[in-house]
Amino acid sequence: MKNKYCSIVLLFVILVSIYSSGCVGQSPEEEVPARVLDFLNAVNEGEFSTAFDMYQGKDFLAAASIEMIFDNKGIEPGTIQEINVVSQEIVDDLAIVTTECSVATLDLSGSPKDTTIVPVYFRLQNSELGWIITRVSFTVPLTLENAEMMDIETESTSIDVIADNAPVISVIAFVMLGSGLYLDRKDKAKKKENNRTIDVSGATPIQKETIAHYVRFVPSQQITAGKSARVDVWVKNFTQQPYQNFAIKAKFGNTLEAEKINLFFDNIAPGETAKRSWVIKPKLSGWASIEEPTVVFNYMGTKYIGVLDTVWLQVQ
Repeated sequence: MKNKYCSIVLLFVILVSIYSSGCVGQSPEEEVPARVLDFLNAVNEGEFSTAFDMYQGKDFLAAASIEMIFDNKGIEPGTIQEINVVSQEIVDDLAIVTTECSVATLDLSGSPKDTTIVPVYFRLQNSELGWIITRVSFTVPLTLENAEMMDIETESTSIDVIADNAPVISVIAFVMLGSGLYLDRKDKAKKKENNRTIDVSGATPIQKETIAHYVRFVPSQQITAGKSARVDVWVKNFTQQPYQNFAIKAKFGNTLEAEKINLFFDNIAPGETAKRSWVIKPKLSGWASIEEPTVVFNYMGTKYIGVLDTVWLQVQ
């Protein structure tokens, strides 16, 4: 289950990365004004570093210069009451946007007093980073006439690495997702089997000597305290009819931990040999026992039950 969730999260990261890299996104008519609004909102919230990340040009040399220039124009953090995009023009990878900001003058208590309209003009350029603001003016409206493309500096980020390797990562993610789904089904099947019970009601007793001919217990050659070991249980059907609902259960002492107590062989065809295993972990060295191994199965319409001798295990 954990692998499944990890795979899903990895796929989500890939999709977000591709979206962020510009493979999937808004149209220029939507992205251009959105970038301008984000810039002005960052200025209004006093997040000048965030605003500077959206800009490359010669108007602002650092985040602090954004604060200083906007402050000189009477635009301080928290004073922009409303932003209106008056016009925009987009030609290929260049765009200009005209905005009008309703800017309030604050009194000594910090409350808005008077409101004035301050126009702010923007030029933007499309790049690997998306639309970047390259020019900001407060006095002269900007045009696209004679506008030249700038060299936008881009730094490789973790998102870029993921986006560049998206095909390979996608393959890995789908493999992980497939593995996760397989392990999830396997885990559910294991839980389902662990929840199964052996019904002994109405069973006819059968002598252990008869059962011992076709049931064998084969422990691991070396069993060590604190380490997992196996006890294989082999069943051979020597008859001409199938064994149906064949199952074995047992009692495990306090010195043994078992992953599951009940072993289900289901149907064993004539002449077929089947194997199931107890996975155990002994706690102490010495002798340990699996007591009262009980066999239950249906044969030719009759349910039989028999108890075999204790299985002794030497633990080192």
